[in-house]
Amino acid sequence: PRMSQQATFRLVFAGLFLLLFGVVGTYRRKAQAGRRVDYSAEGPGLFIALRLGGLFMWGYCFMYIVYPRPLDWSFLEVPSWLRWVAAAGVLVLIPFVVSSQKALGRNVSPTVITHEDHELVTHGPYRWIRNPLYTAAGLLFTGLGLVAASWFLIGAAAVAVALVRLRLPKEEAQLEARFGQEYRDYVSRTGRFLPKWSR
Repeated sequence: PRMSQQATFRLVFAGLFLLLFGVVGTYRRKAQAGRRVDYSAEGPGLFIALRLGGLFMWGYCFMYIVYPRPLDWSFLEVPSWLRWVAAAGVLVLIPFVVSSQKALGRNVSPTVITHEDHELVTHGPYRWIRNPLYTAAGLLFTGLGLVAASWFLIGAAAVAVALVRLRLPKEEAQLEARFGQEYRDYVSRTGRFLPKWSR
C-alpha cells in the first residue's frame, strides 16, 4: 500500500509540474521572442546562484518524476492529508500564474533590466501585488515539495525566495528610473509579495 501511495503522489506531482512547466514555458517563449536579454545588471554572483539554483530545482523535479530512487536521501515523512492539501493548493495557484502571465504579457523579463517597450503593469493580480509571480513560485515549489514529501524542494524554495529578495532592489530601482513618480505611486498602494491592507 505504501508503494502504491507513493506512486499515486508521484503521478499527481507529475501532472501538476508538467502543467506548470507548460504554462510558464509558453508565456516565457512568447515574451522573449526576438529579444536579446541583458543580464549584466544582476552581477555575476546573483546571476550564477539564480540560474544554477533554478537548474537544480527543475532537474530535481524531472528526476523525481522519471527515476526517484537516487533521491531517497531527500524525502521525509509527510501525512497523506497534507500532501493532498498541498496538491489542491498548487492546482488552485496555476490559474493565478496564468492570470499574472497574461497581465504581464510582453513585459516578462528573466532579468532586472527593463525592455525598450516596457510598460508598467498595474492590472490583473498586479493591481494588488507588485510581484505575484515571485509569490506564486515560492508557494508552488513549497506545495510541490510537500506533494513529493521532499525537504530538499521545500528548502530550495526558501533559498530561491531569499535570492529573489536580494535581486528585487535592483529590479525596483530599474522600474523607478524608468517610470518615476508613476512607479512610486504604484509602490505606495501595493504590497511587494502580498496585498497591502489599508485601514
